Amino acid sequence: MTRPRWNANLHYDRLLAAGVPADARSVLDVGCGDGFLAVRLAKRVPEVTAVDIDGPVLQRARARFPGAPVRWVNEDFLAAEPETYDAVVSNAMLHHLPDTALALRRLASSVAPGGTLGVVTLVRYAPRNTLWQLASWVAIGIAIRVRGKWEHTAPLRWPPRDTLRQVRAHARAVLPGVRVRRLLYGRVLISWQAPPRSAA
Repeated sequence: MTRPRWNANLHYDRLLAAGVPADARSVLDVGCGDGFLAVRLAKRVPEVTAVDIDGPVLQRARARFPGAPVRWVNEDFLAAEPETYDAVVSNAMLHHLPDTALALRRLASSVAPGGTLGVVTLVRYAPRNTLWQLASWVAIGIAIRVRGKWEHTAPLRWPPRDTLRQVRAHARAVLPGVRVRRLLYGRVLISWQAPPRSAA
């Protein structure tokens, strides 16, 4: 029996999907990579758009999920004309971009009034976070030993540019009311809800 695909990125697809409201009609997955999160969302959300700047990895995602009701888009999200969605998600993409605050601002601009944004990202080691990050490294080592590790086909970027403190500062500066919480496996979750549309 073949083991299900697992790595620390895929592990958090479920968490991001759970943050998408049950009544969402449209979702954007930014930096969709191999496409697993987009296809998971397409099982319950009518319109799913998956964007990635890497053409070959997007082609592999299409080929892996033939017939999936996902609109696959090969473009630079930061340079594209913004469209709005009920929810925007992104997993392990933010640390690839050169300006975290700019990227968060652009992600937020794609969230419709009252909609949600969920981002899982990696952070750089900082001495103040030694215990948390040590626990994360031990946990991921155990998980790989028990479950094995599936190597994704998207490009790698290591180490991440920002520490947890820097990610939190960028998020708070750009997204009023944002929540940033630590996760296992050296990641953090950025959660934000856009203000509702003004009644005026």
